[in-house]
Amino acid sequence: MIISALEADNFINIVNGISPTDPFACRIISLYNSYSPDLVFVDYWLLQNDDEEYTGAIARNGSNFILFLTEQSDIDEVSSFMRVAGASAVICDGKYQLELNGCKTISGTVLVRTTSFEDEENELIFSEPDIKAVYDMIVKSADENFTPPPFDDFYVDVNHKLRHNTARLVGIEEDGICVASAMTVAESDTGAVLGAVSCDPDYRRRGFGSALIKYITNLLVAENKAVYLHRAQNANVDFYKNLGFEEYGVWREYYFVR
Repeated sequence: MIISALEADNFINIVNGISPTDPFACRIISLYNSYSPDLVFVDYWLLQNDDEEYTGAIARNGSNFILFLTEQSDIDEVSSFMRVAGASAVICDGKYQLELNGCKTISGTVLVRTTSFEDEENELIFSEPDIKAVYDMIVKSADENFTPPPFDDFYVDVNHKLRHNTARLVGIEEDGICVASAMTVAESDTGAVLGAVSCDPDYRRRGFGSALIKYITNLLVAENKAVYLHRAQNANVDFYKNLGFEEYGVWREYYFVR
């Protein structure tokens, strides 16, 4: 059974009660804390079994859906719901195969780190860059695995999440400019999803990327948060392995072809 979050008390507590250490639960909780369910462009649902036990959750942001699924979730019911919900994209744990005809899919590995890095002496200048600087860095570093959204959409969303403490930006300055940046795309009390790690092509191979990941990871772990990231298939395998990130699972994203 799929019920609206508006029909249940303590949506966040319910999701945490199912699993407080799941990257997809983290993303749904982060969205819920950023955009309340009374807004027209978001919706939230809970999954229940026949015994009225909660088995997962769903979030909608526009036509993009995030699924937090478990072994007890009714995958057939979720698949049917997605087919009629007007979704353009759906992301979830890749071990659950949705029946969505006419979809293209991409997948990759979910990585996690729960321990901090040892402090290193360096002269790097870490900063909180402005949103435009981060966006420009993302555009410079974009590859076939990621297409940057329009700037206006990116700015409004990130600015809103920064004010609600569900995202953060960090950067490295060199010669008075931001040359590398990273951000959390979602944060809850127990986890954070790291994304948009990028470095100016003119400043690569100087250790800025790894230094930045160590820095933001230490900030998050100090707050008792597990640090997740969604790595594209076969991308940066050695880079994250050398940084001590471990495989947590697989993510899969479905794109509806209209």
